[in-house]
Amino acid sequence: MTSSPNASWLDSRGMAMSDSNASHGVRNFLEIEPSVLSGTLKLPPSKSHSMRWLTLASMDQSPTKIEMWEIGEDVQAMINCLIGLGIDWDGLIMTGGNLNSPNAVLDCKNSGTALRFLIAQAATCDFTIILDGDASLRARSSLHLVESLGVSAKSLSENSEYPLQIDGPFSSKSVEIDVSKTSQFHSALMLMTPRTNGFRIETSGDAVSRKHSDLTWDLCKKTGAVNPGTPWLVKCPDVVIPSDASMMAFAKLAGLGVENPPDSSDAIGHDLENQFLRDSNDLITPMAAWLALGKGGTISGAKHAAFKESNRITKTAELLSKFGIKSKINEDGIALPGGQQPIKPQGIVETYGDHRIQMTAIILASKCGATIEGANLHKVAWPTFLEQLTSLGLKLKFHP
Repeated sequence: MTSSPNASWLDSRGMAMSDSNASHGVRNFLEIEPSVLSGTLKLPPSKSHSMRWLTLASMDQSPTKIEMWEIGEDVQAMINCLIGLGIDWDGLIMTGGNLNSPNAVLDCKNSGTALRFLIAQAATCDFTIILDGDASLRARSSLHLVESLGVSAKSLSENSEYPLQIDGPFSSKSVEIDVSKTSQFHSALMLMTPRTNGFRIETSGDAVSRKHSDLTWDLCKKTGAVNPGTPWLVKCPDVVIPSDASMMAFAKLAGLGVENPPDSSDAIGHDLENQFLRDSNDLITPMAAWLALGKGGTISGAKHAAFKESNRITKTAELLSKFGIKSKINEDGIALPGGQQPIKPQGIVETYGDHRIQMTAIILASKCGATIEGANLHKVAWPTFLEQLTSLGLKLKFHP
């Protein structure tokens, strides 16, 4: 792969994050007053299920109905990219088939899942595909996946891996992938298999987010897969996307009920009572907040949370500190004394372009008041989050 040196990517990231924040409304603010919240929330559809079913349906030449009661920006980015590759989507039904050469750059916006899945799909094509995202996504490396695929690829920027030009087709007989930082690369390999002649998938490292890899293979099997790396004729059932189990954490922090809790079989490892987050690092920020306000505890097994939209370990601690909440970062998580009370922050609360940090900040602010940047960040995953909270008693003003 030809590109600028890694050092220049790192040096540019502070500036890049600022650009991303502008595109996601981080320069807009929410002024939240202390509020009394009561009632029930309706969880959004699971992003993890949505992304995988959309990818699989894009390989099924028969129509597949995919029901989602609302669609967040990450999932919409995936849909838009698939449409750009010639896949048909009418808002409810996807009809897949061969991919076609796009007439524009495929913009994955803020979605790391979309980017990684589409890198693997693009690698199977015999034409050029260029993938990009917002500046937050540009700070997340996919270099290991690209190099493991063995296709021609190059960066079109001096400051980032992206925009990333990929020229297939993929022809390797074996691919080894490191699964110690993310499961998305492994899932991307499994999902690209029907568009290949078959290859052996080998993993290395201590796997994280294992339930997400398990989910990928389970959905592959439901469409006809028999062995990982062996191609199959994809036949998707019609599906209703289950609610997002990871979002239960925000209802718990807010002390609110949930009208559509997911079945345990759809939880993907998001156990709100388990503080070892090897398979559920998305819980780290709201869990840290409720532990600090409650009985206290230590979150562990979350080292890979450093590779999300932000470094969620350090940024969670910074967020809590802004609300006067003490914590201690350890090797793979955070320790939190219990019985703490949030206090109104001085100045504006930063959210680092990360929707889960923004959503946690909003709920903490409902208890003591605060001004929070990133008024629209939640729309990445849960478009109606603020609307629902307002209907349940949240007092806020929007400052563009």
